Amino acid sequence: MAAKPKNAKTDATAKKVRVKPTTAFAPLKFKDFTITQKKSGRYEVITTSTGKNVNGGDKEKLLLEAKILTPSIPKAKSEAATT
Repeated sequence: MAAKPKNAKTDATAKKVRVKPTTAFAPLKFKDFTITQKKSGRYEVITTSTGKNVNGGDKEKLLLEAKILTPSIPKAKSEAATT
């Protein structure tokens, strides 16, 4: 019988690769901008006139208007907790 080399990796010690789930999100094209989804799952908004990314509050407004994001409503504080 031949012995295994000392530095050979076995199946149990091999590095496991985490596969991210893919989504079937087709790019949404509007008159002034395009919305795409990155591999990380985040959304990217690009203006069609300049080709630059839209960031911050403007990006949030556009994603809400396109109904990709749903607005989160903060819970109302109860009066007992404030007294």
